Amino acid sequence: MEEIPAGLTVHSLYQPVVDLSTRALIGYEALARGPVDTPWESPAALFESARAHGTVGQLDWMCRISALRGALEANLPTGLQLFVNMEPSAMNLAPPAGAAALLAEASRLSVVVEITERDLLADPASLLEAVERVRDRRWLVAVDDVGAETASLALLPFLRPDIIKLDMTFTQQRATADTARVLAAVSAESDRTGAVVLAEGIETEEHLHLAREMGAALGQGWLFGTPAPLPRREPYAGPTAGDLPWDSPFAVGLTHRMPSAPTPFALAAATGGVRRGRLSLLSTIIDQFAIHAAATGPSTIVLATVPHSFEVSAEQMTRAAHLATSGTLVALFGRGGAAATPPVPGLHTMRLPAADPLLRELSVIVVSPHFTAAVIGAEAEGGGSAETDPVFDYRLTYDRELVLDAATLLLRRTTPAPTEPGSGPLPVFGPQRPPRMFGHGRSG
Repeated sequence: MEEIPAGLTVHSLYQPVVDLSTRALIGYEALARGPVDTPWESPAALFESARAHGTVGQLDWMCRISALRGALEANLPTGLQLFVNMEPSAMNLAPPAGAAALLAEASRLSVVVEITERDLLADPASLLEAVERVRDRRWLVAVDDVGAETASLALLPFLRPDIIKLDMTFTQQRATADTARVLAAVSAESDRTGAVVLAEGIETEEHLHLAREMGAALGQGWLFGTPAPLPRREPYAGPTAGDLPWDSPFAVGLTHRMPSAPTPFALAAATGGVRRGRLSLLSTIIDQFAIHAAATGPSTIVLATVPHSFEVSAEQMTRAAHLATSGTLVALFGRGGAAATPPVPGLHTMRLPAADPLLRELSVIVVSPHFTAAVIGAEAEGGGSAETDPVFDYRLTYDRELVLDAATLLLRRTTPAPTEPGSGPLPVFGPQRPPRMFGHGRSG
């Protein structure tokens, strides 16, 4: 793939987004384009080249700045939303020199940041951090092309988007079993948070009918308008984005405070319900969770913490890797060794320093659209490292909000998983032990 030529510029076209019940205009999505009548006019070609040559961040900022500049030059009013795409891998990069004034002026716009589906799980901790910064600007968050990739469904509960954009395939083809699976997950998240569903690719009245059937309140597509330059309006002197009424569907209201507890057990214990049980009991519960995780497959996130006095065997690591290939993301936290294993997409392993309070905890958390549960434990005082069946204080919970908060604490501590041999070690936690999926063999 040829590298993008130096000095190439991008411009933005804008496609209407409408209220499907009234067809009233509610905003525009900014769509990047390269120079007309060149191989770079297509945004797909631009980003394919940028990914091949490691320049996604630069290109993404060029597209963002073009989108904002076009809206400001057209005097887009606060009452209309501006949907701006951002690549997850580029959301934490500093803006280019000279962009500060434009970004400050853009603070008056009503911006919806669309997180594209690419690479959502490459670095979830950085993605969550970036979403927090977006919301600090009082901008809204949308997840784009939901259903096209399993990652978008898996991260919906953690991103808590204000708008969920259904991939256009769901409005342009007959319903399938996959359609039902995606819509069930989207409906569950919309019911939980109040997120608005937007259907893409509406080109005919039949597409519109399907979108309404699937619960979409907003839509975009050629039926309502093709991408074009924004119409220029009179200079706008109305309220700012922060002045929207509290009951507006686009007022920032879905922002969820990030949990402040230091560890999952500290979070779970703060609300009561702590029991005391032996490792043999917790291992049985963990085994059942593993069965559920394997059965739910795509769109599943599994997070596990391993106490300092335990080790995960090579066979157990292999099982975790297998689960990562059939699900979405598996993350293991423990004291770890230095041995490397072949990198597995979706498998993150984090070695913790000896003083980390997380090393007291034995937890397995499973989050999927249709099964959310956690067993969160900590070594009991007086349990003794020499015990053959040690005792833990633990909380078993199916409370979705509590489970998501505990899972968020761990996701925010993940590091990017290596994507190719030699890009970094995936530690194997200790020598071979009796097999048990996420069960724990006593060390030494």
